[in-house]
Amino acid sequence: MIIPGRSLYLRLVVRMGAVLAFSAAAVLLGIWFSTRAAVDRAYDRWLVGSALQVAENTWYQNGEVNVDVPLAAFSALATGDQIFYTVMDPNGRSVAGDSEFHPAIPWDKLADGPIVVDGVYQEMPVRIAIVGRRMPVPGPHAWAVVALAHTQHARQAFTRALADNTLLITMVTGIMTLLAALWTLRQALAPLKQIEAAIRARDSNDLSPMAVTAPSETLALVGAINDFMQRLATSRALMRRVIGDAAHQLRTPVTALTAQAELLSQAGDDATRQSHVARLQKQARGLGALIHQLINHAMVQHRADSVAPVPVDLAELLREAMRESLSYATRDIDFALSAPQAPCWVAGDALSLREAVKNVLVNALAYGAPHQLHVDLTANEAEWCVRFFDDGPGIPEADWQRVRTPFAARSGGREGASLGLAMVAEVMRAHGGQMRFERIEGEGFAVVLTMPSADLAQAS
Repeated sequence: MIIPGRSLYLRLVVRMGAVLAFSAAAVLLGIWFSTRAAVDRAYDRWLVGSALQVAENTWYQNGEVNVDVPLAAFSALATGDQIFYTVMDPNGRSVAGDSEFHPAIPWDKLADGPIVVDGVYQEMPVRIAIVGRRMPVPGPHAWAVVALAHTQHARQAFTRALADNTLLITMVTGIMTLLAALWTLRQALAPLKQIEAAIRARDSNDLSPMAVTAPSETLALVGAINDFMQRLATSRALMRRVIGDAAHQLRTPVTALTAQAELLSQAGDDATRQSHVARLQKQARGLGALIHQLINHAMVQHRADSVAPVPVDLAELLREAMRESLSYATRDIDFALSAPQAPCWVAGDALSLREAVKNVLVNALAYGAPHQLHVDLTANEAEWCVRFFDDGPGIPEADWQRVRTPFAARSGGREGASLGLAMVAEVMRAHGGQMRFERIEGEGFAVVLTMPSADLAQAS
């Protein structure tokens, strides 16, 4: 079931909008602080310039500090703001201006030049310029001090006006950028729409790989889709093959079974009926065996592509298969297994491997092994080797390739679909191994299965 999630386009829009909003906020804050600093520097220069003009008109005469405040000193300051000033002699007494205006004077820093500080006077925030003029008097503070304060309404209004204009420009630019980004995102996601359209336009029976021009970011997606369609095509071909094989192989025995049933219904004496019943039972057993082989063959083909390999103890699997196969033995036989006591790990599908081993055992019990069937499991470098040896005549060397082919004609007039050893060969190929035959003159015949071993770390 597909669970619809949030639109990829919407996700990108939200993230891009968040980035743009954060960037705009950072830009506005930067502009605000830089503008405020620039306005403060400009107004502070005017304030210091006015204070210097007053200081230039301050002199010492007859033991007193005198000052002639020029009116032009305050003309450069902004209108609408209040101005407060005081001129103090070296003893800290106000000799001109507002006698109640007494800001803190940093006497030890007057020699460094004009000083500008923030302050509060009459419950209003003000900016204060402090300028010292040296007087010809003895003592620790030989300075006449001019302190000029100016309220900040004009500079704040100028900063707000500049910030508002900047905000408007930034918002317009941001909106235009966002619209351009939306269009760009839609264009960038267009290949996904093309892939969707290419899939929807396909016939349901067309499982060939898609031939589309895809950006590098979607190559993995297109590759995964093509890989899935390839696996689906393989699965469909396998299904058609199984259905076709089953239809072909079942047609003759079902027809024969129907014919025997018709003949049985028309038999006039007991001997004829018994003969037809015996033939009917034989054909029914053959049909059952054929169906069982077809099912096992289809199961092995399906699991080869759909089941992930897991660690399998080959020795334990052989023990279980041999215990099950004893029921097929209709005569006394030397039935033995030689295998290590420690686990013998391989990576594969336990069910397919068990069916392959049982097919070899059943085939040996049915058509060979008159007196002896020995199974040996040994390690051969990086693989496990399972050797099924019996003392029967075995398969003629001319038929070794034929028995690997499903539904090949059987020798000796035997019935069936010739699927047993063909299925074993398919299982071995699916597990990276192989099936081979060995003939030992005067001793017997062996079916040998080899498979890559799995290390203990993988098995655990």
